[in-house]
Amino acid sequence: MKVLKNIRARLEYLGALGVCRLIGSMKRTSLASFSRGVGRIMYHLPGFGSLCVRNIRAAFPEMSEKEVRETALRSIQNLLLTLCEFFWIKRHPDEFESLIDLEHCRECCLKGLEKTADGTGAILVTPHLGNWEFAGRTLATVFKYRMATVVRTARNPYLDRLISDGRRAGDVKIIHSKGAARAMNHALEEGYTVGILIDQNTRVRDGGVFVKLFGIPVPVSRAPAVLARAKNRFVAIGTVLRRGDRFEAILRELPKPAAEYESDEELIQALTDVTEEFIRMAPDQYLWMYKRFQHIPPDADEATRKRYPSYARVPGMSFFSLAARAKLRAEKKK
Repeated sequence: MKVLKNIRARLEYLGALGVCRLIGSMKRTSLASFSRGVGRIMYHLPGFGSLCVRNIRAAFPEMSEKEVRETALRSIQNLLLTLCEFFWIKRHPDEFESLIDLEHCRECCLKGLEKTADGTGAILVTPHLGNWEFAGRTLATVFKYRMATVVRTARNPYLDRLISDGRRAGDVKIIHSKGAARAMNHALEEGYTVGILIDQNTRVRDGGVFVKLFGIPVPVSRAPAVLARAKNRFVAIGTVLRRGDRFEAILRELPKPAAEYESDEELIQALTDVTEEFIRMAPDQYLWMYKRFQHIPPDADEATRKRYPSYARVPGMSFFSLAARAKLRAEKKK
C-alpha cells in the first residue's frame, strides 16, 4: 500500500511538473485567456461556483443576483490565473519588478525596514486576494526583506517541494503550518519578517479567536497578535491587486503600535477590518471558493445566524479549548 501511494505521489508530481513547464513556456497574455476559459467550466462544476455564490451573498447582501454570479465567476478565474502566474514567474523572475506598481506600499515598506533594523522582526499579514503569492515576493525581491512565509504542507511531499521551491524568491524561509508557532517566533528573533495568510479558519483549541468579517463572526488565528504584542513588533497588512495587466501593491501598518492593543482579539479585529476594506476594493479577486463562514459561535443571536451561508454549523465542543468549553457549559447552565 505504501509503495502504491509513493508511485501515485510521484506520478502526480511528474504531471504537475509538466504543467508547470508548459505554463512557464506560455506568453503571459495567454495565461489570462486560459484562466478565463477553464474558470467558466469550473464555475458550473458542483462545489465551485455554488460555494462562491453562497459566500458572496453572505458578505454582500446588497449585491444583485447578477452581480453575485459575475463576481463568483471572476473569483474562480482569478484563482486559476494566480496559480498560473505562480509557476510562470518562476521561469521569468526578471520580469517581476516591472509588473508591480509600488506607489501605495513603498513608504510603509521602507518604514518596516527601519523598524526591524534592530533585529526584532516584523509581521506581514495578507488575505487570499489579488495575487497573494506576489505579496511576500514583493517584499523579498524589491525591498530585500528577509521573509519567512507560513504555508500549509501539501499531502504529496514531491508536490510540496515543488510549491515551496516556487516561493523561495530572494531570502525567503519556508515555515510549514504544522507546529509553526515556535518556528515563527524563532524566525522573528532572527530578524525575519513573518508572512501569514490571515483569512483561514482556525479552531479555538488551536489558537483561534472569533472576530467579525463583513459583520459575520469567523475564527481567525491569534498568532499575529501573540507574536506582535509581546515585543511591540511592527505589523502591517498588505495585498497585491490586479490592475489591468499589471499589479498594485498595497501595504498598511496597524492604526496603532501592537503593544497598545489591550487584547489579542482587539488586534486581530483591527487586521480583519483592513482585510475587509481590501476585499471591498476588488471582491471579484478574493478567494470565495473556501468555507470561510463555516463556524457559527454558540452564543450568536438569531439575526447573526441568519447571515451565515447554508453550509455553516455550530461547531462541536472539540472545536474549542478547555477554557472555552468550561465557559460555554457555564453559560448554558444560566
